[in-house]
Amino acid sequence: MSDAVSTRTASNNERIDGDFSTVAVQAGKPLFRWRTVTFGWLAEALPVVRWQSGAPPERVRNALADPAEASNPERLARYAVRRGFGVGLAPFGAEASMPVAGRTTLLLNVTAGAAWFNQVVPYGKATQANFTVAPGVGVERSVGSGAALAVGYALHHLSNASMGGANPGMNSHLLFMRWMRRAP
Repeated sequence: MSDAVSTRTASNNERIDGDFSTVAVQAGKPLFRWRTVTFGWLAEALPVVRWQSGAPPERVRNALADPAEASNPERLARYAVRRGFGVGLAPFGAEASMPVAGRTTLLLNVTAGAAWFNQVVPYGKATQANFTVAPGVGVERSVGSGAALAVGYALHHLSNASMGGANPGMNSHLLFMRWMRRAP
């Protein structure tokens, strides 16, 4: 489960009136160990993505700068704040975990995949289908013999790779919490 503390455009790092939160299911498999670091494969399904986005204020045409565009309802609708939902799948990922003290482990991970939304995200002539990449860092604490709780930060990047009329993209700074059950 994660929720954004800040959302910005990916192209110019401009603040947008946005939000991004997810409920995700992750699956991982340790692949090899080098010294004290375990490296593994990580995949993520995002069955619930909730978002809100709008254009940065400086991108919306006003009557002084462009009178024709400022009175065009179709253009104004593309830049209005919208809310919606989506789903995603990130099958390409990796995670490195390193014990730091007792039952506490440092996590470094990244996932990559795609997401589909019920509307254009984040604004303008972007697309409903987007690619995602999310590098993250966290701290995990073992709870009992077969479970662990992790908290951390991830930078979730959303972009259509210039496949739409525009590619503003959206970067969301996410705080996450993860409950993990280890296989016996």
